[in-house]
Amino acid sequence: MNNSKKDETFEAIHSEQSSKKSHGSFFLILFLTMFALGFGALGFGMMHSGYKKEQSYNGTAEGRIIDYRKSSHKNKRMFSPIVEYQVGDEVFIGETNASLNYRPYKEGAYVEVHYNPKNPDEFYIKEFDLETTYKLGRIFLFVSIGILIILVLCFVLSKLKMNKEKKERILAKVVFSAALLFIFIVSFCLAGLIKTLCIFAGMGLFALYGIHQNKKKK
Repeated sequence: MNNSKKDETFEAIHSEQSSKKSHGSFFLILFLTMFALGFGALGFGMMHSGYKKEQSYNGTAEGRIIDYRKSSHKNKRMFSPIVEYQVGDEVFIGETNASLNYRPYKEGAYVEVHYNPKNPDEFYIKEFDLETTYKLGRIFLFVSIGILIILVLCFVLSKLKMNKEKKERILAKVVFSAALLFIFIVSFCLAGLIKTLCIFAGMGLFALYGIHQNKKKK
């Protein structure tokens, strides 16, 4: 009788723990899904905004970098170019929307300005403002797609008939590969292909050095 009661108590505790774990997994998946969809919506919005601006700001003029507006963000000095350009007989001076932690142009350098014919004081520099918008949009979209792919793979793995340890090893490899791909994409968007390849070459050499040191210790 006592053993029966103990078994019933153990089963109740085990059932309660399984229920809590199931609820926790559900909310984690829901949070990650909403997070991915939010990032995707933000990325799509930025890409769409850049495209609309590119279509409507179809006036062009030669502009000159006359100064930089300096600001601080998280203890970093940021620079936003101030541009002077002429439309008809009127001269406009304006600041770009994007800021970087370095000066992308020398003061006095000439750039091509794209302005809104309806409001000529609204403008952008394609290789500066618009490229920054597109880069950030692509990064948000890639993060969103990457998270959703990992969630789908996790769901597929949970349905496969294999032991728990093997599933965990496969999942770890998937997450590691996704993290490397994410770093590559972000680096490529922000720094370009050559710098990205150099970064990954350095990471590869460091990993080989670590493997060599571990073998020596063994």
